[in-house]
Amino acid sequence: MSSGFNLLSLKKEDNQTQKKLYKRHLVIGEDIYSVCLYNSLVKKLGESEVGWICSHELTDNDIALLGPSTLRGSVNLEKLKTYFPDKELALNEEASSLFYKDMKWKDFEGRAKSEKLLWSEDYFTASRCDIELTEYFDDLKDENFLESMNAHRMDYKVKSIAHKTPEDLAEPSNFQVNVASGELVFCEKLYWGMGPSDYLDLYENKNELSNELIEFCESTQTPAALYLRYDYEKPLTDMNETLFIPLSYTHEWGHFVGEFRDIEVEIPKKDEYSPAVKRIQRAQFVTFMDIGHTSEDEISKKIRLFKKNIEKIFGQNSTEFSSEFIKLSSHSGCLNIDDKLGETALNQNQNLKFFGYNAPLEHFGSVEKSCEDSSERPSFLARALSRHQEIIHSL
Repeated sequence: MSSGFNLLSLKKEDNQTQKKLYKRHLVIGEDIYSVCLYNSLVKKLGESEVGWICSHELTDNDIALLGPSTLRGSVNLEKLKTYFPDKELALNEEASSLFYKDMKWKDFEGRAKSEKLLWSEDYFTASRCDIELTEYFDDLKDENFLESMNAHRMDYKVKSIAHKTPEDLAEPSNFQVNVASGELVFCEKLYWGMGPSDYLDLYENKNELSNELIEFCESTQTPAALYLRYDYEKPLTDMNETLFIPLSYTHEWGHFVGEFRDIEVEIPKKDEYSPAVKRIQRAQFVTFMDIGHTSEDEISKKIRLFKKNIEKIFGQNSTEFSSEFIKLSSHSGCLNIDDKLGETALNQNQNLKFFGYNAPLEHFGSVEKSCEDSSERPSFLARALSRHQEIIHSL
């Protein structure tokens, strides 16, 4: 009897000491758009008003553009020009897209037929525009930017999300975020950058959500993206097209899609006379994967297959890379985002803001056509940058 009483007392005491935090504006995300949105909100609202949850310290690789260019087609350029009218944006009509077949590179507009394009691969057949993110996020030009932002990061892994009815007028809470370490984080406005489908998965009581919000979140589910990046001190090729390399010629497994770019990278200076930068060639590719088949073994197979194909096409020098970076993202860009549905859903949830690749745009205007015509809808990079501007301009 005495033992049971003590156990209950300990449980009650534990509940009373559970750490609770409050931020009026809370950003949750782990990419370039998350850290830059947090910084923009801090500038507008003040550091005490804004929090940022990110489960790991971000590095330069976490905020870099990976894979082939994701700014493609005239619709995306026109959308960006509405927010960045001073930027010179033009499609590189000379850098077309080619696929590899019968030991040759072939044009998609030619007679030869490529292996079946899966997932979002058809998007990368459109003409591209290459940009630098520093042109759109000025803070990235500060070499201490990430170090400064990481110092303010709330090091939590989100476990679940719940709706709250505001009770405290001084600290009104519309959301309760439960994190793996046991703390509770409350906020008035939630900015979610982990993808709408993940928001739906992590929401505790889905019966509270509107049919429109559930339908929108479910419609944005996408495959995982495996990014592969290799740097070469000796160039492998002078090709500047977007390249499609089939994973198989007998099975419909999709492609490695990517580009080679000549870039400058900083190098440690040995003395005042030594160069500070050197030119290298960077290969940036992506392949899309079913999220249910992303085990370590499956990923290793894809990496080995990529290296085998690159060596077969570009020769043995492809094995002499100076650096390798691999990243698996649980989400990729959705080409069929229904902005009207998303706007309706978020109008019913005024304190929730989605941002990133798969966020709905509020001001989609005349470019929004039917849900089936994804070529007329902003996608990937243009959508993420436009959504960032929408949120900042709405404050």
